[in-house]
Amino acid sequence: MSTVDYSKYSIEELLDVRSRIAPDSPNFQALVAELDARKEKIDELAQQQEQDSFSIAENRVKIIGYFQLAAAVAILIIFMLSVFDGSASLLSTSISIVAIVLNAVAGYTAVREMHDKYWISVLNQLLQVPSFAIGSIKAAYSGLGGLYLYINWTSDTQFGFSASFSPGFSFLKYKVSSPEQFLGIDILALIFLGALLTVSQVKSTANKLIHPTPNSGAAD
Repeated sequence: MSTVDYSKYSIEELLDVRSRIAPDSPNFQALVAELDARKEKIDELAQQQEQDSFSIAENRVKIIGYFQLAAAVAILIIFMLSVFDGSASLLSTSISIVAIVLNAVAGYTAVREMHDKYWISVLNQLLQVPSFAIGSIKAAYSGLGGLYLYINWTSDTQFGFSASFSPGFSFLKYKVSSPEQFLGIDILALIFLGALLTVSQVKSTANKLIHPTPNSGAAD
């Protein structure tokens, strides 16, 4: 027989108890009955929480989208300057066009909340995570710039942190070894990736609130 009057509990309190109560608790059936009686209100709360969480995640993605659109413009300006001064090559032109289109499309789809196209932004950010100079190859790609954690073994092994404004993709191949030898990870790109992946994860928040898995903790 139940020793608790769950009718006096708020919905949040009921859900908290539901996540902790053991199925063999004498109060379990009374709790289930109260949850069933307030199912409509619980569903409304879950939907509102899901919408709030999704809205926050979407706003973060929109910010990333604007950054990507700004990167497309910055890379375009740098490319046009290279054309005017005659330093543009066929390879740099091809890479610049790809980077401009990638950032423009990724930014547009993020700002317009086109969820099924977020993989473009994910791909764009993944490409920006690593930068390196290993052997005779040196390569880096960023939208507007990055915040890097790096390990440099040019002479002595060193760990460090750096920030740079370097829109676009750079690729150098030396006839001998690169004067620098390092591996960097863009922390800003990782943060953006986390925000993008959060959008798909928050959709399951409401279901977890309504259907949590009971554990073997103490009965209420």
